[in-house]
Amino acid sequence: MAIYLYFDGEARAALEYYARIFQTPIEQLLTYGEMPEPPEQPSLHRRIMHGRISLPGQDIMVADSLEPGVLPDLSGFAIELEFDNLDQARRTHAALARDGEDTSGFGETFWGRGFGTCRDPFGVPWMINCD
Repeated sequence: MAIYLYFDGEARAALEYYARIFQTPIEQLLTYGEMPEPPEQPSLHRRIMHGRISLPGQDIMVADSLEPGVLPDLSGFAIELEFDNLDQARRTHAALARDGEDTSGFGETFWGRGFGTCRDPFGVPWMINCD
């Protein structure tokens, strides 16, 4: 399964942030200006048409909206990541919440060794789980 997130001009910053958090390289980063037929508005050329990083078992992909100010609602879902290593899960939760919002804290649960929810600085909701 792949995750595709849309932003309003922040896709590059978000992808760089995720690459740093997950310690993985950016595998692809294309702008609308690089398209065979770029948008007529030059202000849209630097916006990200497609970007991607890979995590074990899934990709995270991003793009900027071609309509500035128009974004999908970021409610009603969360990106859930599974970890085998409790310290790695705790560090990932802390890193994602650091400049965003820690919505539940991270701690032991009845179903596993660790779980926490947060929103990153871009407003994306995350669930971090360690069985």
